[in-house]
Amino acid sequence: MSLHFNLIVKILVAAIFILNVDIASAANLTRGPYLQTGTSTSVIVRWRSDEATDSRVRIGSYPTKLNTIIDDAQLTTEHIVQINGLTPNTKYYYAIGSTTERLSGGDNNTYFHTAPKIGERVAFRTWVIGDAGTGTEEQAAVYNAYQNYTGATKTNLWLQLGDNAYPDGTDADFQTNFFNMYPDMLRQSVTWPAFGNHDAHSADSGSQTGPYYNMFSLPKNAEAGGVASGTEAYYSFDYANVHFIVLDSFDTNRTVGAPMYRWLQADLQAASKADWIIAIWHHPPYSKGAHDSDTKTQLIDMRQNFLPLLESYGVDLVLTGHSHSYERSHFINGHYGASTTFDTATHIKQTGNGQIDKDGAYNKHSTGLANSGTVYVVAGASGKLKSGPFDHPAMIDSLYELGSLVLDVNGLTLNAKFINDSGVVRDDFTLTKSSGSTLSSASSSKNLSSSKSTSSVSRSSTQSTATTSSAKSLSSSTSSKTSSQSSQPTNTTVSLQEGFNNYAGATDTYVTSGQLITNYGDRGEILADGADGTKGRLVTLLKWITSSIPKGKTVTAVTIQLNVFDPTTQTYDLYAMNNSWTETTATWSNTNPLNNQGALLGSIAPLTTGVYTITLNTAGVALVQSWVNGNTNNGLMIVDRNNTDGIDIRSSEHATVSSRPKLTITYK
Repeated sequence: MSLHFNLIVKILVAAIFILNVDIASAANLTRGPYLQTGTSTSVIVRWRSDEATDSRVRIGSYPTKLNTIIDDAQLTTEHIVQINGLTPNTKYYYAIGSTTERLSGGDNNTYFHTAPKIGERVAFRTWVIGDAGTGTEEQAAVYNAYQNYTGATKTNLWLQLGDNAYPDGTDADFQTNFFNMYPDMLRQSVTWPAFGNHDAHSADSGSQTGPYYNMFSLPKNAEAGGVASGTEAYYSFDYANVHFIVLDSFDTNRTVGAPMYRWLQADLQAASKADWIIAIWHHPPYSKGAHDSDTKTQLIDMRQNFLPLLESYGVDLVLTGHSHSYERSHFINGHYGASTTFDTATHIKQTGNGQIDKDGAYNKHSTGLANSGTVYVVAGASGKLKSGPFDHPAMIDSLYELGSLVLDVNGLTLNAKFINDSGVVRDDFTLTKSSGSTLSSASSSKNLSSSKSTSSVSRSSTQSTATTSSAKSLSSSTSSKTSSQSSQPTNTTVSLQEGFNNYAGATDTYVTSGQLITNYGDRGEILADGADGTKGRLVTLLKWITSSIPKGKTVTAVTIQLNVFDPTTQTYDLYAMNNSWTETTATWSNTNPLNNQGALLGSIAPLTTGVYTITLNTAGVALVQSWVNGNTNNGLMIVDRNNTDGIDIRSSEHATVSSRPKLTITYK
């Protein structure tokens, strides 16, 4: 009896020992699963584990019946499993792990749909986000709004328009601002990214190295249709009856005749029979948002070099980001110059707003029709907002609102909706094709005078088309109002703060003497300091557009409100800035701030964190009066008194609107 007992004890001890070894060596899932390069018969499933193991994916028609097994014996922490031989347009459940353990899946939430057969005319939905990866509440709100909007309608694929993980596209940035933000979307829908300038901070297109290229598996060898590009920097793929083209507008040669151009020409020729052609990249060919397509090299290059080629092959829709707002063009063709050369009579192919319930859809008569009209959309507002004049004449609508774009394709009808962060449809348009058909009466009866003013910016849920030359909104609190017959003018107080009551006219940055050509315009903070290590001296620049205050009004008082999150025991002064600058290009070298100091306007000495209000002196009031009168507005700057204790202030990019710099003007 004791012999049997001892044997049982030994077996139990051995089992416990084996169990402990397995537990100790068990891998943990640290990223994913996520889907890549999906076709009608294949998909790539990727994930990351904290310890190197082999890879196993199980798939099946039900979460509890994952009978098909795909193994990869290579030990790795970066698991990339290609699944082939699938049935088109079919839902598959799956689970991931190793040959000895399951890490995730085998439930109702882990599945994918294969694409339809190439050329098949079926209904499908695409989600489009641009400049999303901020890791902020704004990014989450845009995502949640889309999830609530789409409901039970599945997202077949989603497009990313670049700057996918701020600030530098590092592996940690992607983990926090991408993988941790969209876990359900990643495990259920294939994502197709474009390369942005912030992604390029830590990745290189020429060598295809860095986090961006390490974490995405993109079809450089035409695995998903189109022509092989030989690089993941630019590529194409087919989904149902749509041919998608993804270009690199930042880190790849953009000249005519260069490899990307030659590839695009071959790819377009091969795709000429597709019902729809949609192209995406990061830098918009038309924009007057946070970036100006008249002055920025990448934007000019894409417009001048690539649009003629794309339009000659009948491209239907171009989607870009970079400017942190929403802008949508008229139905246009043939404009490749500066905004001042846009001619409504020449470049608008079909008038109206493209909305079925209003002016009627845009109709291209047939597929593959050269130079028959294109809609250009800037959708870079999926993670943060940035202001601009919003007055490009090619644009029919501009919105200073967070949101994303929803594309629904159903055969020869394509509908696009911009959904804001509250789930409200703020803009929509429809493209249709019907071989040999004529324009709908609603569309053909419109003339140029009936189309929406090209300088207007939509501000309300009713999408008002009222023209406003300044494209800015003011938050106004009127201390007293009188009729025009009153003999005594009364004071009106207006507060200008980025994002407050839809105001979009504040810009700010800082420049550093130690890094002469570095721009900090996209930061959430503005800094001033007399000596900051290798950065040297720091000077803050601030500017608010005041053009919506009527000329002829008399400014009687001005205050500036700043939110300080790193205080100082020393005093900093506000001066007029006598040199022109823009937020996205300002550096110490091109602004030369200390040699362009104007009049002293006021000072600030914040001893603790919090909100500080600075009342500008007589010179400050006179400066703002000159802006209201239409004189050059170079804003102002915050300068140290040779201090060594810096001051840190929330900028107009800060996630919380109430923390952003505010200019309050009283006039009569």
